[in-house]
Amino acid sequence: MFIGIYIIWIAIGVLMGFFFIDFANSWPDWGPGPHPSMFVWIPFAIAGVGVFALIVQIVNVVNERDESKHAQGFSARTYSYDDVPSTSTRTSGYLEPTQSYQAPPFCSQCGAELDSELVEWIGPLRFRCPSCGRTGKAEETQF
Repeated sequence: MFIGIYIIWIAIGVLMGFFFIDFANSWPDWGPGPHPSMFVWIPFAIAGVGVFALIVQIVNVVNERDESKHAQGFSARTYSYDDVPSTSTRTSGYLEPTQSYQAPPFCSQCGAELDSELVEWIGPLRFRCPSCGRTGKAEETQF
């Protein structure tokens, strides 16, 4: 829609400029006041401002589309290996829910309370209970 408005603005400015040129050419040299040819540039300047505004608007729309392309299609998955978190980013266009893996709240063998930051991680999804030494599988949490 904005392109149409700017094109109409530019066209009216150019047409008015040509009309002013015609008018200035028909003005007698002995006419009163300043000669109209001094003011012929004004409608062309108005058309030039319209061209500038159109270019600025197009650049803004293109930049907004680029930013929205970059914003969508990224997803992050966080894993914790030996207490060192790392992030993997995919750009497939499908947004996966964010996931993390944590130790369960209690050890299934000895019943000790487990904390994901205090257990010994022995693999990407395996941990060792600090109380009894039993290894277990981490639980996936999505948010």
